[in-house]
Amino acid sequence: MKTKRTVLSMIVVLSVFYLSVIFDIRSQNNSIEGTSLLKEDSLMTETSAITEEADITAEDANDTSIQRFSYENNSNTSYLSASVNEYLSENTDELNSNAPSQTIRTMNSDGSVTVMNEGETALNMEAEASRTAESAKEDTEFSALSDEIATADTTDEEVTPVALENDAEIESELVVLSVPKKEAIPSKYANIGISIAENYVNIRDEASTEGKVLGKLFRDSAAEILKTEGDWYYVESGSVKGYVKSDYMKTGIPDDEIIEKYGILSIIVKVDGLNVREKPDTESDKLDVIYMNETYPVLDLTEEWIKVDITDDKEIGFVRREYAELIVDFKDAVSREEEKELERLKEEERIKKETEVKYRDGVNYTEADLKLLACLVHAEAGGQSYEGKLAVANIVLNRVKSKNHPNSIKNVIYAPGQFSVATSGSLAKQLANYDDYSSNAQRLSIKAARAALEGANNVGTRLYFHSYKSAVNKGYDDKRNCVKIDDQLFW
Repeated sequence: MKTKRTVLSMIVVLSVFYLSVIFDIRSQNNSIEGTSLLKEDSLMTETSAITEEADITAEDANDTSIQRFSYENNSNTSYLSASVNEYLSENTDELNSNAPSQTIRTMNSDGSVTVMNEGETALNMEAEASRTAESAKEDTEFSALSDEIATADTTDEEVTPVALENDAEIESELVVLSVPKKEAIPSKYANIGISIAENYVNIRDEASTEGKVLGKLFRDSAAEILKTEGDWYYVESGSVKGYVKSDYMKTGIPDDEIIEKYGILSIIVKVDGLNVREKPDTESDKLDVIYMNETYPVLDLTEEWIKVDITDDKEIGFVRREYAELIVDFKDAVSREEEKELERLKEEERIKKETEVKYRDGVNYTEADLKLLACLVHAEAGGQSYEGKLAVANIVLNRVKSKNHPNSIKNVIYAPGQFSVATSGSLAKQLANYDDYSSNAQRLSIKAARAALEGANNVGTRLYFHSYKSAVNKGYDDKRNCVKIDDQLFW
């Protein structure tokens, strides 16, 4: 029985050596404690010295193999420590009660000797095993933490270690803070397409060249692209929705370019009163003041100033950009109905321009010439405006000037097949009543005849006219130089 206990003591001692080799620092601390114990042990009897010395010699003999084992088999540390702890826990009472008080000397790595009795050895071994297990746990956690930090350092994210205390243990946690990425601001005009057709591209009611034409998107006009079907875009522009060929549309245009090149810019004043300066400088002379919610066309832009046209007289000035809201519009598509109306307005503008009264050299005339011309005008255009009456008078005078017609007013009016009123009796009736002309219409006829004779002309060199409906029925409205004045067509 005593032999078994001695063997057990030897196993405990060997385990202590094994753990001391792994944790050299701890062994050195034990060395200090062992030195104190050695001094105390010097008073003990010398009778057991030979036996104890033999024990130490046996331990030294195994020291080298233990160290080699510990370096090659670190993974067994936890298992060995646990086995020793388990054994000690089960046999502590037996060791304390039955084992005789034996003294054990241990050789430390620095050459010092630690002396303890067998009971102390067991208790120290239990404490050492506990410390070893805790150290191994800390080393494992520290290694895991280091690996995580090393991994985090290879990313673009910011890593912040945070220590948290839990009872007697301190565990390390990684709090990974994502660096917010700046999101790209979407283009305000990303879905806007611009027509690059030579003149215009048709907008149709289906994605086919066979589709009905709903309107036209003229060059440099804009459309909102709602969806894509093959090589067609379904778009909306102005009052028109339909399909256009994608080949005739430019997309993906940067905001600055689409505003500068295709935008129609204006401003709305956002303050009660905004000074208009002669130059883009607050020290510049003040030209005018514009007021809240008024709108003006923009001529140019800078970061701080807007150049605007503030009057109908083209007065140009500068206002601070921060006090006005910039409005960007684009040219829209034109529907079939709108196109017809535009054509009508365009024609009116052309007629207005071409029938604008211009002056040329007057002709020598007599009162008889004035009376005959005024009566013809009233017979042909009695119910027309002054402009219509003036136009009829100038048709007669243009013929007088033409090489293809007689050279006098009377001969032109009575030429065969020229003026139907000359042969129908209508002109003769007007001549008979001329001295009694008193109504506004009659006086306008005389006024128009006199103005034409004196050089006022609103039909250019045109030689013919007809009632509008009759002229259209005969196709005269297809003539390039025709103009409509009141209910008559002149060409």
